[in-house]
Amino acid sequence: MHPVQIIVNPFANRGDSRHQIDLALQALARSGMEFDLHLTEYRGHAVELAETATRKGAAMIVAAGGDGTVHETVNGIMRAVEGREGPAPTTLGILPVGSGNDFSAGLGLNQSLDEVTFRLRRGFTRLIDVGYAVPDAGPPFYFINMLGGGFDSRVNIEARKIKRLRGFAIYFVAVLKTLLIYYHTPVTTLRYNGETYEIPMLMTLVANGPRLGGGFLAAPLCSHDDGLFDLCIVRKTSRFDMLRMIPKFMKGRHLNHPKVTMARAPSIEIESAEGFPSQADGEQIGIKVKKLTISILPRRLRVVV
Repeated sequence: MHPVQIIVNPFANRGDSRHQIDLALQALARSGMEFDLHLTEYRGHAVELAETATRKGAAMIVAAGGDGTVHETVNGIMRAVEGREGPAPTTLGILPVGSGNDFSAGLGLNQSLDEVTFRLRRGFTRLIDVGYAVPDAGPPFYFINMLGGGFDSRVNIEARKIKRLRGFAIYFVAVLKTLLIYYHTPVTTLRYNGETYEIPMLMTLVANGPRLGGGFLAAPLCSHDDGLFDLCIVRKTSRFDMLRMIPKFMKGRHLNHPKVTMARAPSIEIESAEGFPSQADGEQIGIKVKKLTISILPRRLRVVV
């Protein structure tokens, strides 16, 4: 049997998670689990490590880090099996030690590290959907939790500039800062479920999980395995109204807001001649993306729960 492959991002949560990772690895070693350890050294390294491990037949790859590490690991696994039918043969495990951990939280995995290591040893799994996106510029990519265009993506850019805060505080401050400096609503064409809509877009979220930004429940009813994205589309509104919406997004109570459209669809196109910032699983796609074609791959990845 192949040993478990553990991909560690030593810079997760601004480097503050190293002690947690050490404790988790010690617990796994004491349990008798055999594993190989790989430290990421640069952006995109986890993609390479996961793709290589999958091609070599790894039964399980554990991403030790935050949503960015999970995102890269998923892309590596999925790249290795492109063109195959059915679920990837490699299972994804997660040690959630990043600043946001939105995907793992959406799966109910944000318990203590003792609980997480117990789950990895037990090995119960769940088949979930995977998102696939083709931008107008740059290579196609996979995502596991949420893709966004507009305001949320600018928040992600601002969050990366904040060095002294940790966890949810990073994203909350970034939201407030973005409200002050960014309020662009490009005319955007959205195509989904056979219909076309043209709107002044503040934000479009394409969700495979309920949460983003360290604790904002943008798609509280989202399922990871129903073969559909939950769409959260926010049209142009005032800064004051957006400020009032922040606590609603934190609790998932924005669903009936007059400027918010919630829908479900297996695919969507987002297109704007002006371009818009975009992110996937907290990883920046671009600042002036003009078109994204997004589709769901039903029940394509097995995840330890």
